Amino acid sequence: MSLWTRGKDIWLRIRAWWSKNWTLIRPGPEVRRGAVWGTLAAAAACVVIGGMYLRTGFGRAFDFAFAILFAALCIPLTALGVALLLTILGKLPRWAAGWVIGSCVVVRMLWGPMELGIPMAIVVGLVEGVLGATIATFVAGGLGQAALRKKILVSLLFAGGVAGNVYFVWLFLHPGSMEKLTEWKPPAESLPAKLAVENPGVNGPYRVQKLFYGVGNDIRRPEYGSSVAVKTRTVDASGFFEDFKGWKRWARKKYWGFDVDKLPLNARVWYPEGAGPFPLALIVHGNHRMSEFSDPGYEYLGELLASRGFILVSIDENFVNSGLFHDPPLKPGSAVRGWLLLEHLKLWKEWNQTAGIPFQGKVDLTRIALMGHSRGGEAAATAAAFNRMKYYPDDANIKFDYGFAIKAVVAIAPADGQYKPAEQHRWIQDVSYLTLQGAHDADVSSFMGSRQWDHVKYTEPGPWFKAEIYAYRANHGQFNTVWGRDDVGKPLSWLWNFKPLMPGEEQRLILKTYISAFLDATLLERREYLPLFQDWRVGREWLPETLYVNRYQDASYVSLASFQEDADLTTTTAPGGSIQGENLSVWHEGHIPWRQGDRDYNGVFLGWNRTKDAPAATYALTLPTRAAAQWQLGESSTIELSVAALDEDAPLPGKKTEEEKKKEEEEKKKNEQEDKSKKERESPDFTIELVSSDGTTASAPVSRFMVIAPPFKEKFTKLDVIDEKGYEKDWEPVFQTVRIPLTAVQAPNGAKRFDPGKLTAVRLKFDRTAMSEICISGIGFGKR
Repeated sequence: MSLWTRGKDIWLRIRAWWSKNWTLIRPGPEVRRGAVWGTLAAAAACVVIGGMYLRTGFGRAFDFAFAILFAALCIPLTALGVALLLTILGKLPRWAAGWVIGSCVVVRMLWGPMELGIPMAIVVGLVEGVLGATIATFVAGGLGQAALRKKILVSLLFAGGVAGNVYFVWLFLHPGSMEKLTEWKPPAESLPAKLAVENPGVNGPYRVQKLFYGVGNDIRRPEYGSSVAVKTRTVDASGFFEDFKGWKRWARKKYWGFDVDKLPLNARVWYPEGAGPFPLALIVHGNHRMSEFSDPGYEYLGELLASRGFILVSIDENFVNSGLFHDPPLKPGSAVRGWLLLEHLKLWKEWNQTAGIPFQGKVDLTRIALMGHSRGGEAAATAAAFNRMKYYPDDANIKFDYGFAIKAVVAIAPADGQYKPAEQHRWIQDVSYLTLQGAHDADVSSFMGSRQWDHVKYTEPGPWFKAEIYAYRANHGQFNTVWGRDDVGKPLSWLWNFKPLMPGEEQRLILKTYISAFLDATLLERREYLPLFQDWRVGREWLPETLYVNRYQDASYVSLASFQEDADLTTTTAPGGSIQGENLSVWHEGHIPWRQGDRDYNGVFLGWNRTKDAPAATYALTLPTRAAAQWQLGESSTIELSVAALDEDAPLPGKKTEEEKKKEEEEKKKNEQEDKSKKERESPDFTIELVSSDGTTASAPVSRFMVIAPPFKEKFTKLDVIDEKGYEKDWEPVFQTVRIPLTAVQAPNGAKRFDPGKLTAVRLKFDRTAMSEICISGIGFGKR
């Protein structure tokens, strides 16, 4: 018998077997009806969930009516389209398939993003369709008279459908896991002395008063209605919104009762009881559902700061936020958010000089801070930039005339790049800047405030400084009591991992401590709080127990290398300097990455992998001639490095063949797959060496001054596939500043004391950790 004949015979037998068994297990018409009812039930559940969480602001009845109407139109129209398509194809049961797919469309719409919505629609549709089909078979399919194999198959499918629903309930309800959570802690022996000053996070001596101001005719918030303590004017923002037209503009006006040409100046104020004058701080929320008002969410800050002698104003900008018919939020809303802050400052300037106003003579307008959360953090920086400008950068028809004495800017988990003045990065100058970020921020998941930090410059000597604080297990929303633990909104958040998050009270304690200390240092010139921003460890007694990273720089800083000047690895930013590297397995300059994308500014990437008895890798920077004298390096001078540990395996040094590269890459992947979730990096440590013109070399381990944390790992969601698609990396580089007094680096025993004025070179010697890879964003000199 030939091979062809044998194959044909086998195929005929398989076909006959299948035909015989298909006759026994073939589903009846009740299966179609059951599948339809199962997926319709899933769609109905999504309608109920959607009605609960739409929150359009028009009331729960409207929300449910809208969800029902959407489903009532979507499912039949989809069914009709599918039926017509299948009529043409002539294959599947037309109306049943149409109703199933229509229901899946409703499921997809509930779960939002295409990358998640479509898979959820397919999985839910399949599970509920199978469950509905099997229930229909049990009820109306005459299963008792069916063949045994059909009973077994239907029973297995029913069990699978039930198991799928049990899994959905478990997945949605359980809080998540502590998987990937970094367990490293800085060694106890490395901790510096605690800061011996008053805890800035506790209430001060002033009695706190509260009031509201606004236009007085708000149709949504009683507090901004006729009972406001001070009535204000509206402002015309129509010049910013020339392209905002059509039904969306109509719907927004219908909801709020005003258009963009009459935006209100509303706010709630906490202020100290007393004669004053008191420094003024404004804070503005970011984008959130506009019907869930965000400005009350900073009352805890208002109570604290007012008790400590500050006026805090929480600005209402809910009317530029997003909603059901208003998503995304108004554009260029990020510019208008900043502009509105300056318009509020104009009010305060007027009130300080107006009889009969509660704040007459009580406001110190020479001491102003602007603060913001999320898009509000970007708005605060935008306002600081606009404050120095004569025109709106994108349209000179809009004139600016501000010039307020803004001394400080605070950005809490800020966005960056939502608005770019004239399509350029936003530079602000000669102000102090503080940005704070939670490592478990599922909304602004990359530390975008660090890019604005890099775009703060100082043009002359002054009291200014900039600092950033990165707190592990803190999220986006808990800095605002209205937003809470949910960074992405329900029902999407049912798939997010909440278990690692610290309690909201603890997260807000971080903000209270740092903002209070920052305003004391910048507006009240209490410089004793500066060490808290230079080294978070000195304030550990005031802060919740978690991991922190902080970067710091002040106006005294002189850059030796920022890695921005050119593509030559051997040149420094300071003209005339040079760089040399030896035995490094990684050495290149380039954009510093975020979790997704990059920061659009450079750092140097250094890696070493030292085998036994091999010489240590080094990275040496030679100063320009007479730089020490020009920069006045002396007793109070510091060498400063901003260092981030990377979650990368450094290869062995030396040029590799293609075969060696391939083998190394395979080994790397194998190691990552073996225990990726539990693998924790070592804290990188190395020696800093200072070389003098008289031949003296002084050295010290970096860990003596600051312990560099390993990369912090995060698991944002309950499903790895969502983490990989939505967040890409489970870590990102975060910079820790190491500030080393030049006089604290010791010369060898018996050698004369090291003279900072004779410094000629700085060498990093990677001899204390066998293998690591780091990124350095800058190396320079400062003053203590």
